[in-house]
Amino acid sequence: MFTLAFGYLLVVAGLVHRATTPTVTQVELFLIYGSLILLWPVFAVEALLGVWQRDRRQPLRRVVWRLLLVLLFPPFRLGWLDPRWGLVWLPRLGWCCPGSAVFKKLERAFAVPMVLFAFLILPLLLIEYLQAEQIKENVLLALGLDIGIAVIWIAFATEFILKVSVHPRPLSLAKDRWLDVAIVVLPMLEFLLTKWIDAAPLARLVRLGRALSPEQIARLQQLYRLRGLATKAFHALLLVEGVARLLGQTPQKRLARIQQRIEELQEEIAELQKEAAEWQALIDRVQAPPPSSSPTTPTDSTPPPQ
Repeated sequence: MFTLAFGYLLVVAGLVHRATTPTVTQVELFLIYGSLILLWPVFAVEALLGVWQRDRRQPLRRVVWRLLLVLLFPPFRLGWLDPRWGLVWLPRLGWCCPGSAVFKKLERAFAVPMVLFAFLILPLLLIEYLQAEQIKENVLLALGLDIGIAVIWIAFATEFILKVSVHPRPLSLAKDRWLDVAIVVLPMLEFLLTKWIDAAPLARLVRLGRALSPEQIARLQQLYRLRGLATKAFHALLLVEGVARLLGQTPQKRLARIQQRIEELQEEIAELQKEAAEWQALIDRVQAPPPSSSPTTPTDSTPPPQ
């Protein structure tokens, strides 16, 4: 299922970065949309079964939130916590207990590759702006450029999904790493804006011989500007992310990360102590001797005073 979720992420990347380009073919669109439609029920059924088979001692709200994430965006299955045991499966690590320790391992594993992926946008931007005419004429060159940008997006999306899935406080992580969130979300926003523009009544109105109203023209112009802004912001944020990761090794930032790590470990220790106390209480209840049912014999035969 991890491999299937990663494959679904590849298809989503094709949808976001390729499906709206002028050089896309009908075969590509058929494969993209067909794969998305056929694979989605697999993730939905597995997620629903997981909720049904969950550990009843765990809070239901957290499981339902993860279910909704998988239903809305199936690549979140990459960091799916098994509701029966609360464990997550990761490549080369196997089944892990989510928390600060696993998050730290992911931080070290993604540190250098993500810097390289961030700066990979530079040669792609040079090709895009210096050979704009050749890209319009050469289908293979346009395809290679789309694949390159999609690979960068896949890397950032995979890193964010895995990290937010194992972090003790995912919402706090998303707030602190807002740059990563923007890099993942902006291309999808651009895709939605493009589909919105394509769904506008421009073609239908032209075929019927009716002119667009000034309000409709202004709305379409705003959408086109927003789409272009999303593209430029995505490219700019990739460069900012690469620089930020390179400069993120200063002593002050290192000290701040260590202090944050200490706080997370203290919270994790408190949670483990609470869980250990619950298990100890359960063991004490199981091992406690049953109450005696024999009547109590008096030790003193002297009648009580009147």
